[in-house]
Amino acid sequence: MRRAAMAIVLSLLSATGARAQTQVLIVSGLGGAPRYTQEFGDLAQRLAGAMHSRFGLADSNVTWLGERAVAGLPHYAGESTGPNIEAALGKVASKARPGAEVLLVLIGHGSGSGAESKVSLPGPDLTAQDLARLLAPLSGQRVAVVDLASASGDALGVLSAPGRVVIAATKSSFERNESQFGGFFVDALTKDGADTDKDGRVSLLEAFQYAAHETERYYADGNRIQSEHAQLDDDGDGKGTGAPDGRAGDGLLARRFFLDGGERAVVAAANDPKLAALYARRFSLTDSVQALMTRKEKLPAASYEQELERLLVALSRTGHEIRALEGSAKSGGGAS
Repeated sequence: MRRAAMAIVLSLLSATGARAQTQVLIVSGLGGAPRYTQEFGDLAQRLAGAMHSRFGLADSNVTWLGERAVAGLPHYAGESTGPNIEAALGKVASKARPGAEVLLVLIGHGSGSGAESKVSLPGPDLTAQDLARLLAPLSGQRVAVVDLASASGDALGVLSAPGRVVIAATKSSFERNESQFGGFFVDALTKDGADTDKDGRVSLLEAFQYAAHETERYYADGNRIQSEHAQLDDDGDGKGTGAPDGRAGDGLLARRFFLDGGERAVVAAANDPKLAALYARRFSLTDSVQALMTRKEKLPAASYEQELERLLVALSRTGHEIRALEGSAKSGGGAS
C-alpha cells in the first residue's frame, strides 16, 4: 500500500513538473594577479567537486571553465573564453529537458554597468546582455544564475526572467571592491552549516541567506564599512532583495531550488506517503503562485489579490500540516 501511494505521488509530481538531474556550468574568470587567480580557481574547483561528492551529480552534468593558469586543478574542463562558454551553454540547452534545473555560476572580477556588466574573461568578455541571449533557449527549464563577481549588481536586472533565480554579490555596479560573498556562498554549498531548516539539504535560498549573513559578520567583526550587499531576484521583476524570506515575492523559487535532483528528491525522501503528498501539493501551489505573479499586470487588481490570498493561505496550511507531520515523526508518533 505504501509503495503504491508513493508511486501515485511521484507520478503526480512528474505530471506537474518533476525535475531531472541538475546541469551545472561554473565559469571562473581572469584573476589578473596570482592571488586572485588561485582564489578564483580554488572556489570553482571546490564547487565543482561538491557537485559530485555532496550532490551526487554525474560528471557529464558538471562543467568548469577557467583560465589556463589553473588547468591543473581537478574538474577543470577548459578555458573560460566567450566561445567556450557559449558552446557549453548550448550543450546544456540541448541536454536539459523541460522542467530540468540549470545552474550557472560566475566567479571573478566584475566591471561595466547595466547591460554591459561583465566578468573579466580570457579574450573578449561576455556582457550580461550576451548571457541573457545565451540563456534564452532555456525558457522551458528552471534556471539559476549566480554572479559572484564584484560589481555584479547591475547584471541582475538584465538576467531576470520568469522562472529564473538570479543572485548577485553586490547591489549595483558601484560596489566594485573585492567581494567576500562569493567565498561564503561556495562555503554554503561545500560545508555544513547552511541547512537552516535541518532537512538535510541546502536550497539556493539557504545558501544565499547563509552567505549574506556571513558577509555582514565579516565586515562587522573587522570594524569595516560593508561595501557589498548581495541581492536575489526570482519573481521575474528585475528587482532584487537583500533579505528574501521564501514566503512571498523573492525567495519562493530559490527556496525550492536544490542541486541533488530537485523536487523529486524531496518527495522520494519522504518515507510517509501522506508527507510526500503534502510536499507535492506545496510544490504545485508554489508553482501556481509564481505563475500568478508573472501575470499580475494582466489581471484586475482585485482578482489578483483574491487569488494570491487563496494560494498563500493554502500554502500556509500545507506548510503547517507538513511541520506537524514531521514533528510527529521525530517524536516517534509517525503515521502508520
